[in-house]
Amino acid sequence: MGRKGIDISKLKGRGKSLYIAVLNSGYTNKQAAQRANYQEATFYSHIKQERLDYKILAKYGKAINHDFSAEYPEITEYQIENPSDRIAKESRPYIDLHAKYTAVLEINNKLLVEINEVRKELDSTKAELAALKKKGK
Repeated sequence: MGRKGIDISKLKGRGKSLYIAVLNSGYTNKQAAQRANYQEATFYSHIKQERLDYKILAKYGKAINHDFSAEYPEITEYQIENPSDRIAKESRPYIDLHAKYTAVLEINNKLLVEINEVRKELDSTKAELAALKKKGK
């Protein structure tokens, strides 16, 4: 038996998954329902539905911080994304590009330092060659 005399063995499918998730969430049934913008009575009708709509299940998942996608992978298309998660996901390609740009820029800077060292050596060698030519005249 679960909360309020609910016989878990009589629950099936997505409704049962919802009920178990709420039991394990630390929220009361009423709190979970309210956080998902439902009435407590609606919650009880939801848990009795074996084929509870994924949109509803996703709302509860967000409300109680539970990911139902392990049990129901197809729910991901119904899950409402947190705006900060969406921004992070959309920013990822730019962050990756910035990292690549920074790596290329560092390589470029190292090459510029090496080129300057080679130029100094070349100038020094030219000066020595010029001095030897003068000496040899």
